[in-house]
Amino acid sequence: MFIAVTRIAAPAEALDRMAEAFRKAAPDLKQFNGFLGFELWRDTQTLQAVSRWESRAAMETYTRSGLFGAHHGGAAGAQAHGEGQAHAQTQTQTQTQTSAQGGAASAASAASAAYYEAEVVV
Repeated sequence: MFIAVTRIAAPAEALDRMAEAFRKAAPDLKQFNGFLGFELWRDTQTLQAVSRWESRAAMETYTRSGLFGAHHGGAAGAQAHGEGQAHAQTQTQTQTQTSAQGGAASAASAASAAYYEAEVVV
């Protein structure tokens, strides 16, 4: 299993807008082979979008798709992902940058992506 975690720090109102955008976009992920599930984790300062995939390759098929670009700000969002530039200021642990969902983040917000190999034990 492969897990992608996008962690976004922003003011509460921006997190609310991003969470709603993730909720609207998440059902579209079901069309991709290897997609297993999507979760939103929230505290008072951050939102974490957690997607589960059969493999990294399955997730990368989504990130190379036109749908990924639409989910991340249209064609500019897709280019930003591929070229390592994002709409919001971002930091990443894997040299893959991600933008805030739907461009809803302000310049004060930050996002990072973390990827994990995982196993469901029980």
